[in-house]
Amino acid sequence: MARKAYKHSAYWYAYHNGWTYSEAKTYAGKYLDMHTYHPRTSERLDEECRGRDWYVWRQAPKRFDSKFNPLLLCACAMVDIGVAVRDKISKLADPAERKRMKRELMRDLRKLRRPFYYMRETERRRELAAARRRVTKRTTSAPMPTPEDILSAWNARKESHEAMIRLGGMLQDLECYVDNSLRFDEYGNVSGRNGGIKEWLQENVPELLPKYKTLMRYKAMVMRLRQVTGTKDPKPTSALLDETPRHDVVMRLLSETKPAFSRIFETLEHMISPDMVFVDTPDKDVYRNLSGLRKRRRTQRRVQNTRA
Repeated sequence: MARKAYKHSAYWYAYHNGWTYSEAKTYAGKYLDMHTYHPRTSERLDEECRGRDWYVWRQAPKRFDSKFNPLLLCACAMVDIGVAVRDKISKLADPAERKRMKRELMRDLRKLRRPFYYMRETERRRELAAARRRVTKRTTSAPMPTPEDILSAWNARKESHEAMIRLGGMLQDLECYVDNSLRFDEYGNVSGRNGGIKEWLQENVPELLPKYKTLMRYKAMVMRLRQVTGTKDPKPTSALLDETPRHDVVMRLLSETKPAFSRIFETLEHMISPDMVFVDTPDKDVYRNLSGLRKRRRTQRRVQNTRA
């Protein structure tokens, strides 16, 4: 394809008068290259023979017959800025390109935030470890549970709510006899924690090791029960079930007919945080915050109760 000849262009004038073609990518760079040209002889060799005219043209000084114009240079720079803005806008308008730029930006932000994150996380973990070291180890007057006791309590956990509480109490008593203290490296930093209950289960009752998370839920349930009843060490949790008369909270938990673990856990959670419990006859503010679906369901139940 033939090159278009823009005769009104200064680059066309410079090109056909022997000046070096600019390799610059911007208009400002091309304009500056126009004033620092070098004579180009390859095109002349193709068109003219090596005669007297060529010798005179070769020896004659080549000068650009125009003065340097700062305003024209500024105009070229403004054109370059406009072209750059146009390219950026075209990229932002493309959804695929916009997603790619967003991914690159988020990647760079993650790289910048990573050192600060690890710095804060290390400081937080050191403060947490220091707080744990200040807490004295729990004590209990109950003997250490045997593997047979833990296994039998696990098999009987679904019989009643009392069996669930006894299983959680055994696990909490077991924590007093196993080693779950922190481990430190040679620089004094926390490098881990000893096995504790999990390691004891792996050595003594390996068949319950896959149920470790479930066992910890029973233990957490007993911790909530001790918090609600105000039970302090070294009194074991089993004492709440053996004493007479029993605590009101224990009586309420044992009065449930269906032995569901979630029922006990949610009841204790509500006792710890009373604000989470809806009253039986909610006022207008609480009723206004309910969703439309729950309002309709309540209205339907009231109509059914009235008809019945």
